[in-house]
Amino acid sequence: MSSPVRVFLTLSIAALAAVANVKTFAQDQPKQPPKGLSLEQRGYWTLLNKPLEANLLTEVEYDSLWKVWPEPLRAKAEKASPQERREMALERFGFQDSPDRPAGSIPQQFTSDGKGGLTINCLACHGGKVAGKVVIGLGNSHFNEATFEEDMVKLFAQTGRKVQPLPRLMPAVPLPPVRGVNNAFGTALAFLSMRDHDLELTPDKRQFAVPSYEAMDMPMRTPPYWHARRKKTFYYDGFVEKTHRDIMQFSLSLATTGKMARGLEDDFKAVYAWINSVQPPKYSWAIDAKLADRGRVVFDAHCAGCHGKYGAKGSFPEKLITLADVGTDPVRANLSADFKKHLGQSWLGDYGKTRVRLDKGYMAPPLDGVWALAPYLHNGSVPTLWHLLNPDKRPTVWLRSEDGYDTTKVGLEVQTFDRLPDAALSAHERRLYYQTRLRGLGNEGHRYPAKGLTEDETRTLIEYLKSL
Repeated sequence: MSSPVRVFLTLSIAALAAVANVKTFAQDQPKQPPKGLSLEQRGYWTLLNKPLEANLLTEVEYDSLWKVWPEPLRAKAEKASPQERREMALERFGFQDSPDRPAGSIPQQFTSDGKGGLTINCLACHGGKVAGKVVIGLGNSHFNEATFEEDMVKLFAQTGRKVQPLPRLMPAVPLPPVRGVNNAFGTALAFLSMRDHDLELTPDKRQFAVPSYEAMDMPMRTPPYWHARRKKTFYYDGFVEKTHRDIMQFSLSLATTGKMARGLEDDFKAVYAWINSVQPPKYSWAIDAKLADRGRVVFDAHCAGCHGKYGAKGSFPEKLITLADVGTDPVRANLSADFKKHLGQSWLGDYGKTRVRLDKGYMAPPLDGVWALAPYLHNGSVPTLWHLLNPDKRPTVWLRSEDGYDTTKVGLEVQTFDRLPDAALSAHERRLYYQTRLRGLGNEGHRYPAKGLTEDETRTLIEYLKSL
């Protein structure tokens, strides 16, 4: 599958973060959490309150992004109240208010340095909502990363803000072509390619062979944090034994030296503890208990072997499924083996002590809170559980409503299309449509059981899945 339309921006968040003065960032006095917090509580507090890398933009700049929006949206924003403009920005970029900050604060995706500067945090991708309600630890299926970065670049150009040039050998990384997915591993690979085993920057030397620009394009949906407590490995392919250091790869930028990164270890130990404490949400609507009991039988017969069992005697096999078996889009599973090896041999992998696997496939995930995880598959290409269980009826192109939820099919409330509408669309508008013919966004595979389910089996299984 080719990608006829791609955003030209590359590594914008990482590059723009480098605008900040590295020396200032290194010398800033770290914020300290309140006394009496548990390690898990301190981890969540850290994400919301302590910058873990250089500033990305200022609060004034964030509040001014509407000034580069296209018409008639810009005129509407200009006439709106500050609160209305704020809500327009949340929707445009896919951000949310934090349930644990005062009303009117910055979105949960940002951390303030207390001086007017904003740092992007882990909740940019791992802060999401279902039916308009923020769910702690949920992947952000609303995040429109490319639009956010595009608007930042326009604002910086308009205001004359200079951006530190990227190193000559910095690999270019494509941005997501649709909202709700990210290319976290393309970015992580790019930054680790110019860091030695101690994480010190080597801008004039690549540490391993970098894949082609196309191969750096690995769009994926963000998994929920609550899956971590059930697993011994991280990521969709389970390629690395989970530790607090693994997750630190996503905080590296040009403004972070190796010494600075290693100095954040205690903070990430707390964040890691919080991630492993997050619990899945309960289904928000009524469940037909009798129907769900029948669905459990279907689940045990066809799904439990890969996805585990639930309840008091629950278990999870953490089973890697080959690409030939699962049949889903292979792009993410083809993550560079050289990158994996270098990560494992670096400080992030405790200099080779952390187990790294190189075999390709996708880990069958736990299904706790699966009702809240739409869209489905590792790349978010399937809008509902009903579509997942009816592979021949999956839409080629679909458009979600902002906060609608389909309680019958269980998942996103969507309009479906055979192709992208003919009407002239801006780059931002195109990204609102999930397009399964673009690279890495295929909706094929996961055709289980091989002979399919009856309509009644599908109905009862979906009812059971609501209860997990």
